[in-house]
Amino acid sequence: MTETLRRQMGTRYGVLKFRFKKDAQQNLTNFYSDSQSVLAIVPDDIASAESALSVIKFLGRRFRGEKRIVVAATETASYLSEKTRAQIVRFDENDLNFLYLPKKSFMSRFTGKDFDLVIDLNFGFVPFAAYLTGMVESSYRVGFAKTNGDLFYNVQYRSAGGDNKELLYNSLCDFLGKF
Repeated sequence: MTETLRRQMGTRYGVLKFRFKKDAQQNLTNFYSDSQSVLAIVPDDIASAESALSVIKFLGRRFRGEKRIVVAATETASYLSEKTRAQIVRFDENDLNFLYLPKKSFMSRFTGKDFDLVIDLNFGFVPFAAYLTGMVESSYRVGFAKTNGDLFYNVQYRSAGGDNKELLYNSLCDFLGKF
């Protein structure tokens, strides 16, 4: 009960923090192909991370080394480090505050780093990922369409892929490839 309440409070805090943040109107024609760096936020369960690996590998064809950073929970990061050469930033419970949002000490890892593209690979609304997406300096913030998504993402992807995670992630790759 209290965990749910804390997550809801974290979500409300993020909504209040970003409600007045307005993005300048941008041309999305080549937002992916013109990007020089990407930050991808991976779901924190192994099964979803395994499905999201196709997106991480897809991004690896375009972005190399420090140009491709993946944020993942410690357990998921261990799995991903065996499967990809992406630079992985790990987080655990110690990096989350009372409201399940990233602590300032965690956010300091991204100070001075600008990303052209931030991609949240969570299907549902995850306060940590949404808040991180909103706080990182980025021209384009991509996420799957979800409640409160307008406040955190300026590109939302909706797919008719149903519940098949691999199909949804593959269609996201196809979507990004069009730009």
